[in-house]
Amino acid sequence: MHGRILVTAFMVTACLGTATAAPALADEHDDAFITVLDGQSIPYSSAANAIVLAQAVCDYVAAGQAPGQVAVEISGPANWSITQSDFFVDSATHTYCP
Repeated sequence: MHGRILVTAFMVTACLGTATAAPALADEHDDAFITVLDGQSIPYSSAANAIVLAQAVCDYVAAGQAPGQVAVEISGPANWSITQSDFFVDSATHTYCP
């Protein structure tokens, strides 16, 4: 499981590093999620990549991975601080996880 998270997170977040203005998205949850990230200055390469990673966070949490561990796993590839990564995971779980 640990390796799977690292590889998937790396692939999804490989380009995360510079914030871009988020275009209007079709889904209101997506729009709200991106607005929250922007409000906290969480950098991402594209809104689509951030949303894909957020949805992957739910998959990992649903599979039994602790949210804190997911945050640690994605922080490096995303070039985020642990605080930024924790915020991302918390926002993702509140927005996308059932």
